[in-house]
Amino acid sequence: MTSSFKILDQSESGAPSCGSGVSMNIRPDALVQAGSNYRGRAAVITLGCAKNQVDSEVMLGVLKNSGYEIVSELELADVAVVNTCGFLESAIKESIDCILEVSEQKKSGRLRKLLVAGCLVERYRGDLASALPEVDAFISVDDVLNVSERADGKLKDILHDGSRPYFLYDDSMPRFLSTKRHTAYVKVSEGCDRPCTFCIIPKLRGAMRSRSISSVVKEVQMLGAQGVREVNLVAQDLTSFGKDRPGERLVDLLSALNAETSVDWIRLLYSYPIGIDEQLLRLIADSSRICKYLDLPLQHSSERLLKIMKRPIGRYAPRALIEFITAQQPSIHLRTTFIVGFPGETEEDVDDLVEFVAQGHFTNVGVFTYSREQGTPAFDMPGQIPQKVKDKRRERVMLAQQQAVQGRLSAFIGRRIPVLLEGQHEDTDLLLSGRSEFQAPDVDGQILINDADLPLEQFRSGNMVEVEITELAGYDLVGKIVRSLDADSPQSASVA
Repeated sequence: MTSSFKILDQSESGAPSCGSGVSMNIRPDALVQAGSNYRGRAAVITLGCAKNQVDSEVMLGVLKNSGYEIVSELELADVAVVNTCGFLESAIKESIDCILEVSEQKKSGRLRKLLVAGCLVERYRGDLASALPEVDAFISVDDVLNVSERADGKLKDILHDGSRPYFLYDDSMPRFLSTKRHTAYVKVSEGCDRPCTFCIIPKLRGAMRSRSISSVVKEVQMLGAQGVREVNLVAQDLTSFGKDRPGERLVDLLSALNAETSVDWIRLLYSYPIGIDEQLLRLIADSSRICKYLDLPLQHSSERLLKIMKRPIGRYAPRALIEFITAQQPSIHLRTTFIVGFPGETEEDVDDLVEFVAQGHFTNVGVFTYSREQGTPAFDMPGQIPQKVKDKRRERVMLAQQQAVQGRLSAFIGRRIPVLLEGQHEDTDLLLSGRSEFQAPDVDGQILINDADLPLEQFRSGNMVEVEITELAGYDLVGKIVRSLDADSPQSASVA
């Protein structure tokens, strides 16, 4: 593999990688100059999900406050942290490959210390030191606040320790955003209590524990003051927020965020089916800030398989739940993910899933093949399915979702919708890219903008504009800016 490890500036919308999940896109204004307590230069590489990205941003904040200069290229770093993913076997391989690639900088560059953090550390603990002698220190998911001490060699390795002081991020901790300046992820809880038979996250991240509403509100207020316009709420189980804190529920958090913060959009990611009720749906539909968007991982349509997966059935089974949501609040756009190839899945189960997807309930759909993970109940289940069969089944569901999603998106042609601009398109300077409220960062499509009566270069990343949709381009929509939605913008008058 090859990688420049270039940290992107805000005019760029992608991220370099030693694998598809690696991100080093540090904001230019986050670069730290040497001070009186200068310790050297540091870089953090993130693999995996948005929740991992928040952990990386906390480590960046700790390193910066400890006197490290955060640099834009790995080749300039004295210390590098690889924040790994250990959720799937493919992610584990990607993590190890990235660690080995970064370790080459210790031989040929100025890098003197390599630290490894994240779920890979939590999953394999005692095996890592001998397997990866290139690594100078390991940081568990509960140890991110000690990253600078690990970098300085001041703390002993805890990989073999039996105790576990569970970590929970809050608003008082240092954090450096690695997203573009107008968007951020906010982790509202950690851990998970769900018994899904295919998932190892509860073993890696521990039991469900929620932040206080006041802590989340304070953080979002601070982000808004810094110019963040979009906040994406993340958790392993978002709809269980507050169940460990008497008197605090997700609807209470959302009501407080809607009333007490200034951000334009608040989006809900990874909402477990249990917890979706009329009050939550009404709040999403009626709120001025909460995106009419619900990320609702359903995993399958077959209730027989869902029961084996230990996923919700009955009133929370996919068909019943979608009917309930559609009847209550049809304006809410739904995103979901499905797993094909779970042990015991039959062709009839796949037929059922294809039919469900083809009905067109979802604006965005992700389809994944089952990954057999040691340490999960599904690992030893009978009826394991060959990878070639899983791949063919995924292709069938993908075809159905492509047709269904494009059918939903085509309904937007001729409509005008608010769009948050991301900046110049990564492939051409002739287009701008942006996202609507029903398009989450990184996982959904985009709005491609090819026209405006004013020059496109007058519109910048972070501007909110109204776009008239003119055509469909795969999973993306294409349109023309008709006016700015920013009251203080020189383009606030109509440009149609």
